[in-house]
Amino acid sequence: MARIYSLRRKSTLSLRQRKDFLLSQLKFDPDLLRASFVERFSVCGKKNCHCHHGGDKHGPFYYLTQCLAVGKVAKFLLKTQAQQQPAQSGVAHYRRLQEQLEERSQINAELLRREDPLD
Repeated sequence: MARIYSLRRKSTLSLRQRKDFLLSQLKFDPDLLRASFVERFSVCGKKNCHCHHGGDKHGPFYYLTQCLAVGKVAKFLLKTQAQQQPAQSGVAHYRRLQEQLEERSQINAELLRREDPLD
């Protein structure tokens, strides 16, 4: 869900300055990942295991999941810390980029509402 920025009370000049600042901060990290880093706990198939009787579930297990198209999801287990850390970092970098783009988009929409040019 996108964050909503309160822009209507800001001056056009301050919106333009913020837009320029966001552009100067825009950075494309080489490890960007449009995905989710998921932590899961699970119940095994052994009926006598403690996980079936109110005990702690097995895990955590870490997965990287990507929605590629409607009905197409890529998901795989990140078995080692050497996989988990870069996955978390790449997902965080992608989210930060997405937030920067969203704020810039909302500023552009507000400038259009004011009939102000976007360039």
